[in-house]
Amino acid sequence: MSSVVRLRGLPFETNEAELINFFTPLPVVSAVITYDLSGRPSGEGFVTFADPGAAAGALAYNRQHLGRRYVEVFESTPQEMASKTNQGYQAAHAQQTDGVVRMRGLPFDCTPQQVVEFFAGFSITEHNVTLGIVADGKFQGQASGEGWVQFPSQELAAAALHSKNKQMIGGRYVELF
Repeated sequence: MSSVVRLRGLPFETNEAELINFFTPLPVVSAVITYDLSGRPSGEGFVTFADPGAAAGALAYNRQHLGRRYVEVFESTPQEMASKTNQGYQAAHAQQTDGVVRMRGLPFDCTPQQVVEFFAGFSITEHNVTLGIVADGKFQGQASGEGWVQFPSQELAAAALHSKNKQMIGGRYVELF
């Protein structure tokens, strides 16, 4: 195991100092909050510990509360941390989307019309929306909670990412990538 852990489910207002305090008394070297392509906190972060033993001890903090949210703690690597925190990598990825935005967290009964209404003003129709279906297993043929939207341009896709990420559809917040 490396000396790095990944955190998911962080309150969006969390800062690095709060992450360090969360793991008291473990010896934390550094903490990093990740941001989405629009520059907002993603709800994820990484913490580097003084040694792999301390990082292994940090796994005991899995599902402990930070503020009002429980935080998931996973083993990670310095390479994963570098790839997730490298803004240049994220910007390059955004340029390769060809105007397609991925949606995660859709209500299972979401319709293409609801997605069109969600992106009102961004020039999309139901023909631009693809909703995911589970391909196999117990839930085969049912909605997966994911979707993809083809925007007329990369600029509109970027604007939609910036203004609509983590907004609500049918009582659920939807993440955009």
